[in-house]
Amino acid sequence: MKKTISYIIIIIFISLIISGCAGFSILTKNIGRTISTPPEKVKFKISKPVKDNIKLSALWIGHSSVLLQIYDKVILFDPFFENSLVGVFTRIKEAGLDRESISKLDYIFISHSHIDHLHFNSIGYFESKFPKTHLIYPEGTEYYLPDFDFPQTRIKISKALSNYFIGDSQTIDGIKITPVYALHTGGRYALDTYLWKVQGHIGYIIEYKEVCIYYAGDTGYHPEAFKVIGKNFKINLAFIPLGPCRDCDGKGFKYHTSSIEGLDLMKDVNAEFMLPIHYGAIEYFRDANFPLESMKTILQREDYTGLKNKIIILNEGNQIVFENNLSEYRLVSGENQ
Repeated sequence: MKKTISYIIIIIFISLIISGCAGFSILTKNIGRTISTPPEKVKFKISKPVKDNIKLSALWIGHSSVLLQIYDKVILFDPFFENSLVGVFTRIKEAGLDRESISKLDYIFISHSHIDHLHFNSIGYFESKFPKTHLIYPEGTEYYLPDFDFPQTRIKISKALSNYFIGDSQTIDGIKITPVYALHTGGRYALDTYLWKVQGHIGYIIEYKEVCIYYAGDTGYHPEAFKVIGKNFKINLAFIPLGPCRDCDGKGFKYHTSSIEGLDLMKDVNAEFMLPIHYGAIEYFRDANFPLESMKTILQREDYTGLKNKIIILNEGNQIVFENNLSEYRLVSGENQ
């Protein structure tokens, strides 16, 4: 409780002093929702998300949380299952997966230490259920981690955040992990992020057998970095964030890709498919789904129509399954599982 109160005080302080009117507006809207409106329920949830005899599957839990399966390896990215953050930011829609239904878990990947990506309760739930799960995070994140009793690996980030844009790979229990560039911030409490410039953020390339996955984490757009990543990896599926953004068809929102920048990033990494994430759960500057609607509009433009068949838009709780051919997939929902 004391920790929660401290978070709330920090958020209010930073919103009022640093962010000005925009921060105050975001805070006011979310406090109002917390008081008056519970998260929308996901009517049908998948009861058996971990499957036998598949090559690749991905289930969007909501926000930036993804349950990924590559053959026998089950991976959870940036898990956030609770209905609110620090008692202030209430989800628009609840998490699209009941965590109790996860029957196997080999890795938890954390992209950075912000509270909507490094969520203590969501990670801690798995500590007793899957004590051998490997917790993987970028250096700088360890300053904020509770004393989780998981096997842990801290990923070095300096090379990936330099002009190389790609860090040194390492293999953990069979999967090859390569840290790659992300234009974002570390820290956790806003003050450490913006005043002390704490680092601790990264994107990931995950390779296992012939499958290659790119998880961008949170990132702004960089005109060179993602082209380098695309030239060095043949990516089958990319998880790319949309927003938060005020003008989502515009560019230059430094630490997050707008809708059009997310599509530009996709062009650069040249993945076979893109699954957009980070929108829909928390309201920031605009409606929580505004980044998605902006992306749909942009895809009608002549210079972006070539991406239409590469974008996979899921509802929270839906899953895509690639079986014999990584160029084809089928949709699984709680209604048709």
